[in-house]
Amino acid sequence: MKLSLQVIMLFLVITTFSQEKKSSEKFKIYKVEEFILDKSLDSAKTYLKTFSENEYSKILQKIIDKEAISYLQQYEFFKRVSNRQTVKFEKISKYLYENIKEPSNKKKINKDYVFLQWSHVSKLRDEVGLDEASALQKSLEKYVNQFNVANVEVQKAKVRITTHPIVMFQIEQDVANGKKLCLESLKKAEEIEDKQLQIILLYHLTDFLILEGKLQEYIDVSEKSLEIENELPEKSPYYYSIIQHLIDAYVYKGDNNSRVVDLLDELYGYEPTKIQTYSLYEKLVSRLDKNSDLKNKILQKFEVKNVLELVQKFEDLGKDLNENDKFHLYNEASRALAKHKFYDNAMSYKDKAIFLTRKIYSEDLSNSLANYKTEQAVKVKEKEIAHEKEKTALYGIIALLAIVLLLITLVVLRKIRKQSKELSEKNRLIKQTLKEKELLVKEVHHRVKNNFQIVSSLLELQSKGIEDEKAKELANEGKNRIKSMALIHQKLYQNETGLVNFDDYIQLLTKELSAIYGSDNSVKTTISSTDMSFDVDTAIPLGLIINEIITNSYKYAFRNDKENKLSITINKEKNSDYKLTIEDNGPGLSNNFDVKKAKSLGLRLVNRLVKQLQGTVNQTNKNGAKFEILFKDFNTRQLVD
Repeated sequence: MKLSLQVIMLFLVITTFSQEKKSSEKFKIYKVEEFILDKSLDSAKTYLKTFSENEYSKILQKIIDKEAISYLQQYEFFKRVSNRQTVKFEKISKYLYENIKEPSNKKKINKDYVFLQWSHVSKLRDEVGLDEASALQKSLEKYVNQFNVANVEVQKAKVRITTHPIVMFQIEQDVANGKKLCLESLKKAEEIEDKQLQIILLYHLTDFLILEGKLQEYIDVSEKSLEIENELPEKSPYYYSIIQHLIDAYVYKGDNNSRVVDLLDELYGYEPTKIQTYSLYEKLVSRLDKNSDLKNKILQKFEVKNVLELVQKFEDLGKDLNENDKFHLYNEASRALAKHKFYDNAMSYKDKAIFLTRKIYSEDLSNSLANYKTEQAVKVKEKEIAHEKEKTALYGIIALLAIVLLLITLVVLRKIRKQSKELSEKNRLIKQTLKEKELLVKEVHHRVKNNFQIVSSLLELQSKGIEDEKAKELANEGKNRIKSMALIHQKLYQNETGLVNFDDYIQLLTKELSAIYGSDNSVKTTISSTDMSFDVDTAIPLGLIINEIITNSYKYAFRNDKENKLSITINKEKNSDYKLTIEDNGPGLSNNFDVKKAKSLGLRLVNRLVKQLQGTVNQTNKNGAKFEILFKDFNTRQLVD
């Protein structure tokens, strides 16, 4: 018995030592990868010498020594660093731009180069931005299109790179064109018998099935993808994403829990996706009853006594999740806790989720909107330069005004010192200075408004030369948003209080939009907003929200064969919050449409702006589309912060 105990102890020591060694090796590899991305090659070389040689370490050594390596070896490095939650993809993308060159052989297509750059486009689209992804996609298309389409590898490359426009259609919720392109590409993939491409296109097809509300077909297509996966020698990069889609679908449908558990166990058993399973387990638990045997099995699996301990353990295990995934972890935790009557804890996790959302989307949206829409609409360097000049001019004006204010203040102080005995004269000078400051502030708003109008005019001139209707529409929408911000500064310039009178503002905004969109359709507009005045930090996001929703009504709700109605109301609630209600009598949105998960740029902008105002948005369909938005003014937001 004693000998047996010693053997067990020896085994535990060896096992522990082995695990610690593996963990140490992994940490060192991570450090080498980070040093390479930061261009600290001497430090990378030092770390690389401390662990045993393998195939991947050889690749790292060549990268450090700046030796030529294949596109597949570059992909291996790209894949490993991209799967790490703690590495920002901007660094990885910069590395690829600097180190991946187009093949010099123009007679034969390099499929490994296509695969690497296609993977780069996909990650850029998800992690950085649509503009960056589209720019690289354009370069990749140019490379592929120079080869003879009779070649099978060229055909495969052409099918592969259609995924970016398919995803763009999906983001715009253009189901008709997106699904059509997806099915055409799927047919070509089947003709050339490429199972990898079939899996990719079936995966994207499910996105359009969800938009159409076809849940069972979505499940069937995903299961078909897994069947094809079983025919491959190794799993495709989409394999675990397909499993996640299936888990979501089955949980939402509320049946086949045994299949859900099998899929979850497979995700949990794969180290790179293990951390993603915590929110999925929480989602499943939120659908199970208190006495469910399956729930108890999950608790036993993670060695906890109840749901509260389960979500607390997941929070600790998921500490390395990125902020977006951590939001889903907290959100699902809140639902699971509420289901099992841990109401106080559920509210706490909901607050954490809201805090993360506010943190993620607290950027200066007006500047990013102007930059993004300008680049998306015109795609030319001249426009970007013109925009920068406008900003520089505005900063120059503000700096000049600051200097003038400083000089005025110095003059006033000097006069106060000299005339300290003459109290009446001092009061006169102070009042005069305050009046001058007010005039200067008004002048700033006036100049900001003028600069917005200049940008709007430049967009209008540029859009006249655009033949593509989609690009022209984007340019016009950008112009309308800039006009809505210009109206805010116009109202500030005209108002002595420094606040925007929203009664007048909404009247002007609806007239502007009616002139643009309502020429063919008569619209009866009702506005109810009495004595509503807001500061500039509230007025700009609120004006953009109203602009987006009214624009959608004019574009999709109104027809010339019926009486069109539009209603806009702003009220102050009892809890000091404000409520904005906008409704029309159009056909409304689809019943399964979730405004919080909208993919269109306009509604995504609405969601972000509502979060900036620490508010909530709710959309319903009752004789048309109805949006109800609760928000806080600047003073209330300051108290919350």
